[in-house]
Amino acid sequence: MKIAGIFRGFPGLGRVVSGVELITHFKDHYNADIRAFSYLQGEKYLNQKGFTSNHTVSEHDYSSIGIIPVSAYGEYIFNQIEDFDPDIVIIDGEPLLLQSLRVVYPNLKIIALLNPFDVHNPYNQSSSSLIFNDMYSKANLAIVHGFWRVEKPYKYNEYQSINTIIRKEVLSIKPTFSKNKICCILGGGTVNSKIEFQEKSIAIAYKCVQLADVFNDFEIHVFCSNNQIYNEITKNKIRSNTFIHANIQDCNEYYSDSKLIIARAGRNTISEVLYLGIPTIVIPTGCKFRSKEQKTNAEIVESISSNKIVNINEDIEINELITQCEMLLKNDIQNSQIWIPGNTQAIEQIINLFNS
Repeated sequence: MKIAGIFRGFPGLGRVVSGVELITHFKDHYNADIRAFSYLQGEKYLNQKGFTSNHTVSEHDYSSIGIIPVSAYGEYIFNQIEDFDPDIVIIDGEPLLLQSLRVVYPNLKIIALLNPFDVHNPYNQSSSSLIFNDMYSKANLAIVHGFWRVEKPYKYNEYQSINTIIRKEVLSIKPTFSKNKICCILGGGTVNSKIEFQEKSIAIAYKCVQLADVFNDFEIHVFCSNNQIYNEITKNKIRSNTFIHANIQDCNEYYSDSKLIIARAGRNTISEVLYLGIPTIVIPTGCKFRSKEQKTNAEIVESISSNKIVNINEDIEINELITQCEMLLKNDIQNSQIWIPGNTQAIEQIINLFNS
């Protein structure tokens, strides 16, 4: 089995993380030969997972909607596909490249990994949705993964709408809730993002640092996603029970023993805390479109979390944030699974396409 993975590399790592989870599964369990492609944050993540590239991606190779097929990097990927001759190509967040691969290789088996908002997005202009859906429909199989089900658009071929695909590192964690520890996770979306998103993430971090004054018998950990946020937070005096981390650490550092998580409402992070059953405050954050999408995700997750996840506004006053923390910390924590990720279903669908 030979699989190529092409994953959008910004903003954030959500699309890369889910895609890499799938190709790594086939590498580990089916001895599949893998080639993977991404850029910006995504390229760094691929390197961390042992996937390397011989091509240097420049700012001329991608646009706001992904890799430009006629760019140098686009041509590099086409040449790699020609040389590798994969059985399957898995693509996430790259509509232009997906459509172009279908034109050049009409018989290639292509899988589109999609966010529910890729298929149905009431916050996007209708013409954009029509264009993107037409591109995604060129795939042999579309796997839409998130918190809500999306009906199959009429143009699509094989189609599955499932729960979010999450990292195996998270799947193996059994939370103990054993430490007086509150963790703020700022995720990866602040890198290569608009300044507005960066500033809002810093504001969240500042509020979490203030929690140390009230919860003085707790450790307060803030996991930054880049040096700018880290430098901004650490230039001020902080209490001895506050720990600022320059980078996102191994997920065991913040999931294994924490009693409370505070995080932005990105699809991957809130899928992980929903699966693990950790009490969590989620804060929809972002620009005009991303904040609306995150708000929808947060509201859905809050409704299915058995009162373990609370959705708050990003402009919440510190006193109200303290109240929400106290409320969640008082809840009886039971490590009972209320939500199952879509990994197994996605793997089954990929195997079915491979065997077809």
